Amino acid sequence: MLTKDKSSTFKLGAAIGAAVFFAFFVAGCGHKSADSLLDAGNTAMQTNRAGEAEQDYLKAEKIAPNDPRVHVALGNLYVFQHKPDSAQMEFMRVIELNPTDPASHLSLGNVYFAQGEYRLAEEQYRAAIVLDPQRSSYYLQLAQALSKEGRASEAEDQIRTALGLDPRNAQAHLALADLLDSIPGRQSEGEAEMAAARALDPKLAAAAASSTAAAAPAPASTVVAAAPTIKPLNKLYLLTKNSAVYQSPDQGSAVVAKVKRRKYVHVTGISGSYLQIKLRNGTVGFIPITAAE
Repeated sequence: MLTKDKSSTFKLGAAIGAAVFFAFFVAGCGHKSADSLLDAGNTAMQTNRAGEAEQDYLKAEKIAPNDPRVHVALGNLYVFQHKPDSAQMEFMRVIELNPTDPASHLSLGNVYFAQGEYRLAEEQYRAAIVLDPQRSSYYLQLAQALSKEGRASEAEDQIRTALGLDPRNAQAHLALADLLDSIPGRQSEGEAEMAAARALDPKLAAAAASSTAAAAPAPASTVVAAAPTIKPLNKLYLLTKNSAVYQSPDQGSAVVAKVKRRKYVHVTGISGSYLQIKLRNGTVGFIPITAAE
C-alpha cells in the first residue's frame, strides 16, 4: 500500500512538473526579443505609425535597458515627433552607455542646436570631433554653432579644417562662402569659395543663389511658373539611394540639400515622380520617388 502511494505521488508530481514546464515553454515561445521589437518599431516608423513604434521601442527597453540601440531609436523617434526634451534624455542615455560613440554626441548636439542652445551644441560637436577627428562633417556642424554665437573667426577655422580633410567638399566651400560673404571686406573671398563650390557641385552652389534671388521681388514682366500640384502625404520612408534634395519637383531646379541611403525621411507630399520631404532642420524639398522605398 505504501509503495502504491509513493508511485501515485511520483506520477502526480511528474504531471505537475510537466505542466509547469509546458506553461513556461509556451510563454517563452510567445516572448519577443529586443531585436524583434526594434525591427517591429522600425517597420512601424516606415509607415508613419509613430505611436506603435514608440510602444515597441519601450517594450524593447524593458527587456534590454542597457542596449544603446533602443535609446537611439527612441531618440530619433522623439526628434521626429518634435519632443526635444525626451530626445535629449535618450541621447544622453546613449552617451552614458557608450561614451565613445561620436554619432550620439552629434545627435545630442543637433537637438541642442534646434533649440537654440548653441553653446551646449558646441560642446557635443567638439566631443564628436575628439572621438572621430577625420569626419569633416563634424567640423561643419561645429562651425554652424560657432557662427550662431557670433564667433565668425572660430567658425572659419573649423570650416578650413574640414576642407583640409576633404578639399573637394562642396558643402564646406559653400559654408565658407556664406560665412565670408557676411564679413565686411571679405566678399571677394566669398565669391572665390562660391566658384569653388560651383565647380565641384553646380546644383548645390546654385541653391545659395536661388535663395538670395527669392528674397527680391520679381519684376512686373516676370512670368511666374505655376506651382506644382502636390498631393498631401504624411509618412516615413527609408531611403534606398543617396539623393539630392531639389527646390522643386524638377532635377533642373536648385539643390537645397542632400540625403543619404539607409536614413528615414519625413514625406509630406507627392508630386508626379517626386516626393516632397521635410528635413529635421526644417528644409522642404523634393527627391525622386526612386530614391525611397
